[in-house]
Amino acid sequence: MIAPMLVTGSVNAICFETWLSHWLMPQLHENSILVMDNAPIHRKSRIRELADQKGHIVKFLPKYSPDFNKIEHDFAALKKRREYLPEGTSLDQLIRDYCDDP
Repeated sequence: MIAPMLVTGSVNAICFETWLSHWLMPQLHENSILVMDNAPIHRKSRIRELADQKGHIVKFLPKYSPDFNKIEHDFAALKKRREYLPEGTSLDQLIRDYCDDP
């Protein structure tokens, strides 16, 4: 995972675009290709604009394609791991442990 960020509550388009421009894009190599799903918070024109400013390309997946979206697999794995953690384990710790696993 690159540039993880925890947010209390729901993520909206502005939050996502802030993460994209301030946390993710600085971590990317030049001319990276961003593969996006079609979540309502992924405003296509704004994301393309942000990516273009940094020389990146954006490709959107077909309408519903969880098999092509690696984050869906990560979320499923995180949810499963959470079931077996000791009570009181923070979400921060869960994500840190998951990211540290080879």
